Amino acid sequence: MEELSTKEFNEIYKKYFKEYFDKPLKKDGYYKKGTITFYKINKLMMIEVINFQRHYDRLTVNFGVSPLWCGALKGAMSIGGRINKFSKEKSHWRYQWWNIRNEEEIKNSMIEILELIQTGLYKWFTENDNEENIMESLKEAYFDKINEYMFLATAMAKFKRYDEILPYIEKVKKEYREEYTAEQRNNVEWLKKLFKEILLLEEKVREGNKAVDKYIVEREKQSLIEMGLEKLIKN
Repeated sequence: MEELSTKEFNEIYKKYFKEYFDKPLKKDGYYKKGTITFYKINKLMMIEVINFQRHYDRLTVNFGVSPLWCGALKGAMSIGGRINKFSKEKSHWRYQWWNIRNEEEIKNSMIEILELIQTGLYKWFTENDNEENIMESLKEAYFDKINEYMFLATAMAKFKRYDEILPYIEKVKKEYREEYTAEQRNNVEWLKKLFKEILLLEEKVREGNKAVDKYIVEREKQSLIEMGLEKLIKN
């Protein structure tokens, strides 16, 4: 088969990307930001992410979900993976990429990937749009204890388990004091932001349940603004 020029390749790739990804995903409620990433908010106010990654003449898809109610953890693909995990034939890590060397491969690979998105990935997103499932999955996603406790403190606030918030706040503060040096506490930006956020949540807890509820709603909106996804804010 005759090799495509760079210009021909890009034109064909864009044409099929629009047909097999842009149109179906937008129809399914996803918002495209930039050229390769799609977002959707689920019922729990988690952000679902579908990200297309191209490397020369190969293509794959990364996916994940992360909580909007925690500013320190927003935007990270807390749990997720690559789309091949939903393929019986290509579930092994060695088969994470699809060839797109010519027009036939581009078309066939995109059709196959779209099918995996609409069957396997959508089912996975639905399973994780559930308080019990997402609590268990996300709790195990953070390797640093301070992030795990931060997630749990804010999740207790999100799911109105008010009596369980302060114990996790105390665990965050303990990790902050005992596991990080004074230099780190003063200079590491993510750590400073995390601690500021946990102190604000603690303040809201002491103000009462209504203050906590209001704080969570505002935090979710602020996370979307910080991610450049204002269009997904629902009044």
